[in-house]
Amino acid sequence: MMRSLFWNKSFALRSFLILLNLFTATTYALSQPLLPFQQRNLNTLRSIYNLTIYPNQVPILVNGPSAVPPKLFNANAAGRVDPVGNFTGFDDSIEYFFALAPVAQPGSRSVVISGAEIVEFTSSCPEVAASVVYLETKVMNPGGPDDGQKQSTLKQVAFWRFDECGAVLKYDAWIPNLNTWLEVNDVFSITDPQFQAGSIQSICAVSQQRCVGKNTQWTSMDDCVSTLSSKPYGNYDEAWGDNIACRSIHLVLTGIRPDVHCSHVGPTGGGKCVDFPYQLRYFSDQAIFGDPQGGTFQCPS
Repeated sequence: MMRSLFWNKSFALRSFLILLNLFTATTYALSQPLLPFQQRNLNTLRSIYNLTIYPNQVPILVNGPSAVPPKLFNANAAGRVDPVGNFTGFDDSIEYFFALAPVAQPGSRSVVISGAEIVEFTSSCPEVAASVVYLETKVMNPGGPDDGQKQSTLKQVAFWRFDECGAVLKYDAWIPNLNTWLEVNDVFSITDPQFQAGSIQSICAVSQQRCVGKNTQWTSMDDCVSTLSSKPYGNYDEAWGDNIACRSIHLVLTGIRPDVHCSHVGPTGGGKCVDFPYQLRYFSDQAIFGDPQGGTFQCPS
């Protein structure tokens, strides 16, 4: 046991130092002419993040996978995005990147992504890259005094693996401090009992509308509210779990693929909103990527 803990700590330290070295060299790479494969990889990432900017993602929400430009994601793309979860296949991947990017809600105050800048980038071989993106956000509130007001920036740190055509095949990304971002931008406060109750009411009302027939999750609105009120709310820095935060994320996706996501907002969590062991959540590389731990995002020797 002690040997296992020591190995995990050593592995984490080595991973941190590798990441630090990668990004220390990044400023130089961005300020100098890029090799063709570096420019190709950078262009792919810029195209992906550009589609998170509102309203660029709307055609994908309306028309589905066919609206995604070619050569962005491989058909077998798979990855991990903390704090949301694991994603397997093209549809799962584009849902995370585009369907979960916030959209303006008619008649209410919304916060959307208004710009995306890759501020750090390195790619030492055609197959692998690492990046840091700053996602600028603003208020959408037509007629309101704060319409267009700039909000705090979100960050995403990511490792990428590309196929031979330059499409993303595998990814491992992290959004730090998402929970704090939501609170400082007055999107909501998850510790507010009134907000928590309203969130449960919203999950139940929307899932009752979207999850019908074979996708039905609840016998009634009261059944839903009673069941979810007994669960912890959770938080958005670690949304994986049998909690309300996880279900609120998957509620968005029920509008895209109810046959897949309705069970995730239901009483059992559908294999997504369940309490995974820590090791399985963050170190299941073999299951997600098909590679030994730590081997996915290394250039071929």
